[in-house]
Amino acid sequence: MSVSGDRPISLVALGHTEPVVIRPLPLAPDAEPGRRSRGRGPLLHLLARWQAAALDRELAAGVHEQTSAVLALRARKLTSGRRRKHIAAGLSRALRSARYTGPSFTAAVRPRATELISAQPVVTSLASRLRSPEPVTAQGMAMLGALLTDPGSPLYQPTEPGTLASRLRTAAAALRPR
Repeated sequence: MSVSGDRPISLVALGHTEPVVIRPLPLAPDAEPGRRSRGRGPLLHLLARWQAAALDRELAAGVHEQTSAVLALRARKLTSGRRRKHIAAGLSRALRSARYTGPSFTAAVRPRATELISAQPVVTSLASRLRSPEPVTAQGMAMLGALLTDPGSPLYQPTEPGTLASRLRTAAAALRPR
């Protein structure tokens, strides 16, 4: 079941012994999408941060951001200028890391150099797009974030040749608003 649906969430660490059901907060009929509703701000921000990974998976899968207020807030955060710069920097850093062949002392997982270098035109185009003022979608941003942060993504794990470039092109297409 999706995060935006009703499901029990464990709050044992906070002292609760019974499951608590957190229901999505629907958008107020007169509220603008992605804007805070009066009195809900702190709770929405807490939920969006607490459930960020699951909300990002939903957005990447194509769930419409207006399904719930918390999903709308997460979508707004994903498409912010700050997040765009962060993802663009991550793509550029991965490309630099792939080009560097010397030893390094880091706990960071090195990207698959061959795949990343062969996908360089797509990577540089994406980084440039994210740094531009053109609008982007939450779905595309969530897809790129997953590629950079998921240790099982084709950026880090061996896959068929061209898989990384294909996933990057899919994310690039998803970035464009319809």
